[in-house]
Amino acid sequence: MKEIFITLLVCVVIYEIFEHVILPLFWSIRYRKRKSAYGPSGMIGKKCVVKEWKGTHGKVWVGGELWNASSDSPIIPGSEMVIQDINNLTLLVSRSDLLGETNDS
Repeated sequence: MKEIFITLLVCVVIYEIFEHVILPLFWSIRYRKRKSAYGPSGMIGKKCVVKEWKGTHGKVWVGGELWNASSDSPIIPGSEMVIQDINNLTLLVSRSDLLGETNDS
């Protein structure tokens, strides 16, 4: 009976070490080079759709959210843009066709 208890205890300790030390270390090494999906670095380069626009400022739809945006040129609502940069909570956008992207549809 004592041998079973010791074997069970050793198995639990080995499992806990594997679960709380080895797996997190493996995941952190594997995913450390991956680009963040959140924050400014994750938004730059994403496409957005213009909802409202007046002059050089307006609102765009990105990832289920409505954002304030600005651009150097006037834009037609409904057009697709690409996020170039983020200044405070305002997205700096430009037309996707100016970046050399083609629309195959």
